[in-house]
Amino acid sequence: MMIKEIASITMCVAFAFCGMTQIELGGDTDEEKEKKEVELKEKKVANKDGSTEVYFTANCSRTTRKLEVNEGPFGDPLGEREFETGLNKWSFGIGFRNAINPYFAIQAGVSYVRNGESYLFEDSDTLFKYTTSYSYIGMPIKALFTYGNEIKFLAGGGLTPQLFTGYVQKQEWRDAVDATGDATIEKRNGYSSFVLSAAINVGIQLSFSDNFTLLIMPEYRIQLSDSYVVTDSYNHFGRALGFDIGLTFKL
Repeated sequence: MMIKEIASITMCVAFAFCGMTQIELGGDTDEEKEKKEVELKEKKVANKDGSTEVYFTANCSRTTRKLEVNEGPFGDPLGEREFETGLNKWSFGIGFRNAINPYFAIQAGVSYVRNGESYLFEDSDTLFKYTTSYSYIGMPIKALFTYGNEIKFLAGGGLTPQLFTGYVQKQEWRDAVDATGDATIEKRNGYSSFVLSAAINVGIQLSFSDNFTLLIMPEYRIQLSDSYVVTDSYNHFGRALGFDIGLTFKL
């Protein structure tokens, strides 16, 4: 009798153990599955949170200059150069932006920077005009305050070391007998090989997909060091007021 009771108890324990095992092997409950799905989605978002972005921009600016007489033995009066006015120029850039936290980002890249000025003298029977362009390869480094997600506001600024790549002046004229002419002057000598500029920016970034955003960012750029060599008659500092427009891609 005792043996039958022991056998019965043993079988009950075995069945109970098998039942518990089946419950465990049967998989997660609906609540647990839902929780895991949410965690998986959050993980995917975390893995692609836009903390690093690549940007491509074009900059359209009204550029001008601050021109001063070089004090000392090399200086000359400004003459007609005093009446130079601004010139619209395009510049281009590529780089990356890395978010340190939701409100602060560092941006760095390479850019093709241009600025210049123009001049026009016109009388009843004569005309003389020119446009002057300076071009540089720049390496902008900026710190930006950021706020928002789908619509992100950005504000900040930084410094741009620039390597001089070229000077081009295009001239046109007409004389008293109505003869016309033009000339293009290109130089590489007589200019500083390196200048430093500073820029401030305020703008917005609009998301239109999971990966791409549209960037619109006004910029004011000032040149801190002289465009000309120390023996030139003048000191020249470029200025630019315009805006960046471009795309960013989230890595």
